[in-house]
Amino acid sequence: MRILIKGGRILDPSQNLDLVGDLLIEDGKIAGIDKRIEVSYAKVFDANGLLICPSFVDMHVHLRDPGQTYKEDIESGSKCAVAGGFTTILCMPNTKPPIDSPEVAEYVIRKSKEVGLCQVLPAGAITKGRRGKELTDFYALKKAGCPALTDDGSPLMDSGLMERALRLAKQLDLLVMNHCEDDNLSKGHINEGYVSSLLGIAYRSPSAEDILVARDCILSYYTKGRIHIQHLSSKLSVDIIRFFKEKGAPVSCEVNPYHLLFDELELLESGANAKVNPPLRKEEDKQALLEGIKDGTIDCIATDHAPHTKREKASLESAMPGMIGLQTALPMCLELVRRGIISLEKLVYLLSLNSARLLGVERGIKVGKPANLVVFDPEREWILDEKTNLSKSQNTPLWGKVLKGMVVMTFWEGKMVYNAVS
Repeated sequence: MRILIKGGRILDPSQNLDLVGDLLIEDGKIAGIDKRIEVSYAKVFDANGLLICPSFVDMHVHLRDPGQTYKEDIESGSKCAVAGGFTTILCMPNTKPPIDSPEVAEYVIRKSKEVGLCQVLPAGAITKGRRGKELTDFYALKKAGCPALTDDGSPLMDSGLMERALRLAKQLDLLVMNHCEDDNLSKGHINEGYVSSLLGIAYRSPSAEDILVARDCILSYYTKGRIHIQHLSSKLSVDIIRFFKEKGAPVSCEVNPYHLLFDELELLESGANAKVNPPLRKEEDKQALLEGIKDGTIDCIATDHAPHTKREKASLESAMPGMIGLQTALPMCLELVRRGIISLEKLVYLLSLNSARLLGVERGIKVGKPANLVVFDPEREWILDEKTNLSKSQNTPLWGKVLKGMVVMTFWEGKMVYNAVS
């Protein structure tokens, strides 16, 4: 089947492509890109005023499957992903059971293929049971389809074990990812600062993040193993990563949209729905993160999509940390473009191209390549509510808010997997 998308702005900075014109899809691949394409027997979509770019890649998603499918599952998570423009997502291993064996990894891949909406890649656990005591079988996990390893949600505290993990992962060309918060310093609930003092709530010091970020960067520098710092939030951590990148360490990092747009004051308005780990921090931390994405210190934006039930978000101190984010990532990030912080081209790198590079998946708008595309309207407004939300959960400060920037169509390997009109 031929699909012709007409009159959109086709944007792919990796190909130096910025063209208002037509794009033809045939047999799952991009068959033509030109100012004007005329073909017979094609399904035509009008993209006038819309952006067409490589579909997004999310390096940090919690699908809760297996074990906690009342919060989310592979099907509902995949629906959220494609509605947000993502066609590759890396799901975290803090499931029940955890993704610490090839059998569980194969289950995730098999079930995602049955759903058939997007590519779901499993992140394997670094240690058995995510307990931080004994390494998993890295080779078996890679063979089963895991491109990366992490004990996400449980920082790997043992420095000797992390060093061994980096050396072994380097041999197998696996990416090691770490949730950097020292357990001994992160017993509280929110950031150390004005809000914790005002509310009298136990805090999580930014030093908990900084210490493990520094340790992992040092180990990466010496082992040359690739380390990826998850959900960066601290000003000093940005400086540490910048320093070690300049030293040539194979370090990469991600930031979540909410750490770029919210600071700790959001807790006073949104309460438990703004509770995340690491926590929302001070304005100066947020500004350091924004500078980090501008100068290239931060490699990509990842949602850390973390669904929880209403009961699990009942009060600030008892609440599980995390918020949903697959459907809201684009409008949140477009706000950075509107404020002049980053360009649209930079946004494509942060949401798509750099994440794809880190995970070893292909992205790009080029004739003969798979048609993995997102078509979006940067100006269209919509509201996240019971009608539009595709997640099983509702935990986000953006619930009921007007959002600007909407995915219109998403294509995965030439197949339209999301259409906002239908």
